[in-house]
Amino acid sequence: MALTDRQKKTLKKHSVHHTKKHMAVMNSLMTRKKNPMTFTMAHRQALKIAGK
Repeated sequence: MALTDRQKKTLKKHSVHHTKKHMAVMNSLMTRKKNPMTFTMAHRQALKIAGK
């Protein structure tokens, strides 16, 4: 599933405060085919997996 323009814009602003690993985890969670996560859900999961 591709990201919407709004999601891309929000992720770009979000990336200033977080590591590349955190952003990669968020991106993969939001774009997976089966059961993609919302921004907030992906962020919380990425904090658990990759930290800040």
